[in-house]
Amino acid sequence: MLKFVRLIAALLCVAIMPAVQAIDAYQKIAQQRPDNLDLSTTVQSAGGYFSATYQLDDACPPMNKIHRWIISLRDRSGNPMSGVELVVVADMPEHLHGMTTRPTVSEPSTAGEYELKGMNFHMPGWWKVTLDASRGGGRDLGYFNILVGEGY
Repeated sequence: MLKFVRLIAALLCVAIMPAVQAIDAYQKIAQQRPDNLDLSTTVQSAGGYFSATYQLDDACPPMNKIHRWIISLRDRSGNPMSGVELVVVADMPEHLHGMTTRPTVSEPSTAGEYELKGMNFHMPGWWKVTLDASRGGGRDLGYFNILVGEGY
């Protein structure tokens, strides 16, 4: 009986694995860098619920150095946003991987400024930084494009 169960389990793995791999491959499609990459330090969220601006201590994002950002969030009327649960991740769309660190976000000041600690772009190239902002049951995403090690 045990041999039969193992045989069935093995056959199921063989049958299911290509579908699982296809789903995984679908989720991870490398993107080629657009010619007109928007490198703005202020962006509007995808749904238009907030705008975000980032500030760095250096003129360019540093490579392979843990650093911090200050992110200012404003609502549609331009007012500072507090009480936002903010999650930040960064990925390299051309390479299909993210950062080696997990940034943390501080509570905002009264001016809607959030301190982001632990950013580390460990490779040169195009990075896409995603802001996932939730407040009062609503959620929206904002995106920054960053070029690291290319001096802009």
